[in-house]
Amino acid sequence: MATLRVPLRAAAVSLAASGLIVAALLPLHPSIFDRPIGEVVADTPLWTAIHFAGIVAFPLAVIGAAGIVAAHGERMGRLGRIGLLATLIGAFGGMALAALETLAFPVLAERSPELLAIDGPLVASWQFVVFGLLALAWPVGLALIGLSAMRAGRYPRPAGLLLAIGGPAFLLLAGPFVPVAGVLASLLFGGVQVWWGVLLWRTERRRN
Repeated sequence: MATLRVPLRAAAVSLAASGLIVAALLPLHPSIFDRPIGEVVADTPLWTAIHFAGIVAFPLAVIGAAGIVAAHGERMGRLGRIGLLATLIGAFGGMALAALETLAFPVLAERSPELLAIDGPLVASWQFVVFGLLALAWPVGLALIGLSAMRAGRYPRPAGLLLAIGGPAFLLLAGPFVPVAGVLASLLFGGVQVWWGVLLWRTERRRN
């Protein structure tokens, strides 16, 4: 079976950058369940910046995930490859949502806030729902890669364990904007991506 080849330094920088975005910016995202979404968008000066950063973070995470898989070679196994595919699918859905929220939400919040209602024609549309469901595969995919890396044992097992835990924690706590716990989940999920970026960078340095 062919081994995935990825420049590990590029993967290391990409994954660390993705992690920094998750840890530093996503905790600033306000809850959209406490008030009408139009009001939340209008009252959040960093709305566009947060979601534009999200557009960037998703492909960076895919590059980083590919680096983790490549660094393990055959040790990653089928579970890791499935995780990489899930990460790619999730990044596609997440980028689509982030782009929509970056470009359309601020305009609609100003001109037609009723269109941004939870049960409104945009947020409740089948397209929005499908992209949202696809985006769920992003943290799940990274969690599967972390689990496979922990089993492979090439890198510190806590790094794999925390990635395996961080993905579901982010999904269950940060996604629904659970107070405090959601922020901590973002810090964990982003921080462990930065850790993996450091590990991949050191691997490439040792090769040289």
